[in-house]
Amino acid sequence: MFGKRIAAVGVAALTAVALGACGSGSGGGGGGSSEPYKVGFNSDLSGKYSLNGVGQRDGFKAYFDYVNSQGGINGHQVEVSYLDDASDVTRGTTNTTQLMTAKQVSAVGGYLLSNVCGAAAVLANTHKVPINCSALSDDLLNPVQPYVYTARMVQSEEALPMLTLADQLIESAKPRVAIIIYASAASVKLQSSLEALVKEKGWELVASEQVPLSATDVSAQAAKVVASKPDVVVGSLYDPLAVSFMRTTKAANLDVPFIDYDGATYEGGLLALKDPNFYIFSTFTVDGEGEGPGLDLYNNALKAANVSPTKPFVSSGYAQALSIGEGLKACGFPCSGQQLQAALDKQNVDTGGFASGPLQYSPKSHMGMNFASFYVWDPATSNAKLALENTPAGSGNS
Repeated sequence: MFGKRIAAVGVAALTAVALGACGSGSGGGGGGSSEPYKVGFNSDLSGKYSLNGVGQRDGFKAYFDYVNSQGGINGHQVEVSYLDDASDVTRGTTNTTQLMTAKQVSAVGGYLLSNVCGAAAVLANTHKVPINCSALSDDLLNPVQPYVYTARMVQSEEALPMLTLADQLIESAKPRVAIIIYASAASVKLQSSLEALVKEKGWELVASEQVPLSATDVSAQAAKVVASKPDVVVGSLYDPLAVSFMRTTKAANLDVPFIDYDGATYEGGLLALKDPNFYIFSTFTVDGEGEGPGLDLYNNALKAANVSPTKPFVSSGYAQALSIGEGLKACGFPCSGQQLQAALDKQNVDTGGFASGPLQYSPKSHMGMNFASFYVWDPATSNAKLALENTPAGSGNS
């Protein structure tokens, strides 16, 4: 769905990695040495958020398995070590230390929960090994920490796109807005950004609720949102909580748009609800549909791995792997964490229809994506459809 808007220029570099980037290459590869690149992955594979963590791992693994099947990167295979943090901060830091010291990896992906990423960031900077986090709080990117990256958009920067969509959905000149988030470090920043932008626009903030990370029920917060009589709800609830929230509010006769963050997914959210008032935010394709060479490579890798493109967080894990893979290609062999960090700071990958824009970093910005799109369920086709495409990032805190 993104492909029609993405230029083909620069996709050749992406294609070269996915097709092996074999031989010595311009990146200084070792010309067929048996020594592999070493990469780590740490995420929730057994805990509360494991549905998303397993999908993230599957996307990450699909990319590197496909690259390895085509000859590797710069003539070298990529050896990936996968560890489970179960969304526990202590376990996450132990895993990170093991990957950076015992395994001697050049980079680590994963980090589904922003709290785990925050703890791992200290180790990344100490050991000079880049980490690519699925979720992280703003203070890890501003000011930039040299070894902390994300292949997605920071949650606080999702605020402007959300309210851009809300403005298109609501006819009122001064809409009544309710906010609901689950209280991770990243989502609390999103809440703050949403509150600031609602105020800046002169809209009416009628509720702003937080759901504890340990919660399995949102009925108390949903009741407050219902009582506030909003025209639109925005925020961050991962799939089970989002489904519960929508069903609770509809049962209470509140049937208004809910614009959810990038933690909501096709299978767990859109397909589970089939509600034309439920919108999800995504920097990457949620269903593998569309056009473009980068999207074709993504679908080929997933097909080879027997993984569905609609599985939660598959695209997120693939994007992290793509970033690390492109960095290794530019780095050459061998590639230490410090050398990879220097390569990542020059990265600019045309995602070729896989995402809403290029995947790029600079020494001043380690947020990889700056555009996103929104999907909603279409009852006419029994599938997802684009509600708003390629909206720029922005927050109310800058």
